[in-house]
This record gives sequence, structure tokens and C-alpha cells, in this order.
Amino acid sequence: MIEKHGITGAMERIVSRPSDAAGYEMLLEMGMQDISFEAIVVRYPDGFSLEAVKRSAERLQEWNQA
Repeated sequence: MIEKHGITGAMERIVSRPSDAAGYEMLLEMGMQDISFEAIVVRYPDGFSLEAVKRSAERLQEWNQA
């Protein structure tokens, strides 16, 4: 996917997929939630589309409320 879409494009595609909290939960258990794709997109919003940033922020909020 990176070869076809580049890193930014690949990350945007990943955060646009249907939500799957399993990977985030594993990162959370290890104290590494700050390296999730969604966290990176939110941390560097100028590098991504507005839609990707919005979707990532919504997911993080949803996952952290669970």
C-alpha cells in the first residue's frame, strides 16, 4: 500500500477503514497508544486531509471513552 499511495496516503486509507479497536487496545495495554495511526494523524494535522484528522480524533475519543 505504501508503494502505491505513499506513507501519507496509506495512513489516510488506514484511518478511513471501518473502526477496529483491537489494535488500539493492544497499544493501550502496552502504554503505546501514542503511536497509533490515529494519534499520529491528530498530532500532525497539517500533513493529512481534514477528513482524516476529523475521523482520527473521533475514533480516539470513542476508544478512550470505552
